[in-house]
Amino acid sequence: MSKAVVMGYACIDYPATLNGYFEPDRTVTIQQRPSGGFPRPGGCVLYAARPLAVKGIPVSVLSWAGADAHGKLFASSVENDGIGVSGIVTIKSGATPMAFMIYQADGSCGCLFDPGILGQEFLSVEQRELILGAELLCVTVGPPAITEEALALIGGDCKLAWIMKNDPLSFPEPLRVKLASRADCIFCNRRERGWVDKALAKSASRKRPLVVETAGGETVKATQDEEVVQIEVEPLRFSDSTGAGDTLAGGCLAAILSGERDSRVIVSHGIDAAAALLRGRSGG
Repeated sequence: MSKAVVMGYACIDYPATLNGYFEPDRTVTIQQRPSGGFPRPGGCVLYAARPLAVKGIPVSVLSWAGADAHGKLFASSVENDGIGVSGIVTIKSGATPMAFMIYQADGSCGCLFDPGILGQEFLSVEQRELILGAELLCVTVGPPAITEEALALIGGDCKLAWIMKNDPLSFPEPLRVKLASRADCIFCNRRERGWVDKALAKSASRKRPLVVETAGGETVKATQDEEVVQIEVEPLRFSDSTGAGDTLAGGCLAAILSGERDSRVIVSHGIDAAAALLRGRSGG
């Protein structure tokens, strides 16, 4: 049985860096895109689960993929990374989700997401067993109805982590409030922090989770109760940061499940995991 379960959409990622800005009725040149390793399995679930597996923590992905070549590629990549695959359901009549990560000249990024199998997802018997037996459930972008089901299944001793995204389809406001009320830790970036704070303000729970806020290559801020800790990030040169925030979350969760309680140390582990991902892409 897995100690941690990370749930959300399977995905194939296609990042591209523009030499300018995408505008209507105008062509803009792609300045850089990875030349090898494509199509590349990704998605929040895979990036968040990898640091846990690296640390030897039993972890499974709970996800859905199409009965296509991309779905097979995703599942094989998850398994090759030492992550459990019994929670991956194949949807026979759908395509595996895809995300186009478009980085503009100023470093801003937009995500074009094709959910592929939207509305066909369900919780299998194996997935339910994984949730019921997990010490930690990590919720990432995924079908909101399934997230609601998962929240109803977890016991009081199960830790809940929420990787927040500015995605109203996956995280409608009522679900954001439920997640904020139950979460032990929340991960977001600076632009997403407003949604997190609003959800926490509406939460009926007195418990205040650890909130880890990233800002690209800038200082990471960790907040819990009245304590605010800021951790500097090593400057790195990279053009493709896809998955870095999710990898940071996974590194933090690995530290938490290993018994670490100091927020500065927890976040430092997350930063190290994200830096390792980026160095691997840059070759440095």
